[in-house]
Amino acid sequence: MAVTKISKHITYKEGIHSNTATRRRMRNEPDEEQLAAMKVLAKKVFEPLRVHIEIPIRINSFFRSIALNKAIGGSGASQHCKGEAVDMDATGDTTNKQLFDYIKDNLDFDQLIWEFGTSKNPDWVHVSYTSRRENRKQILKAVKGGSPVYQVIEIGKEVEQPKEKTKDKRKSKKAIVAVKTLLNVRKKPTTDSKVVGQLKNGKKIKIIGEETGWYHIKTSKYSGWVSMKYVKLQKKK
Repeated sequence: MAVTKISKHITYKEGIHSNTATRRRMRNEPDEEQLAAMKVLAKKVFEPLRVHIEIPIRINSFFRSIALNKAIGGSGASQHCKGEAVDMDATGDTTNKQLFDYIKDNLDFDQLIWEFGTSKNPDWVHVSYTSRRENRKQILKAVKGGSPVYQVIEIGKEVEQPKEKTKDKRKSKKAIVAVKTLLNVRKKPTTDSKVVGQLKNGKKIKIIGEETGWYHIKTSKYSGWVSMKYVKLQKKK
């Protein structure tokens, strides 16, 4: 069944919409991992904010593919490309500053950005959330003509980045892929690592090691890391 909602107040269409993608006829759809990240961000940040505000909040930009992000002058490493960031605008009598302040004072987040505007109100609010590590709670302000453009208001927490572990020497296990679309095989056990291949639903794989939330797998074509969420272990006969 096709995905219709990211969360109660965000439709899938809103989550992938981009005027640039529409104009250039670019495909802008998340894979299973990116969609899962979008749902977590919506659950942890957007929905609590929406309940507090009690009126609609406009989604300016949520998921952006690497190609789309580069087309608009952004970096391929952007959290938008992982489904971990959303840009939003207040509606009605609510201000963007109110959105910003509520997130800052009440919610967990990785980065919160006061996007341009004035000292009283930003043009829009950018917020990100990650499940790959501890969230930093870093607060920035984007300044036109600033050097740098993104100026630190609060540095937040210093967190350790996920590290690749050596191959697990335990006995290998058999499993099958369980996804609705395609499962990315990555070079390292992180969602921002290079994709080295893709596996179809039902594909048989061999697990040769594991990391928190990831399996190190091997097939006839690929060797790399896949999310545990989309793999089912086969029972021993």
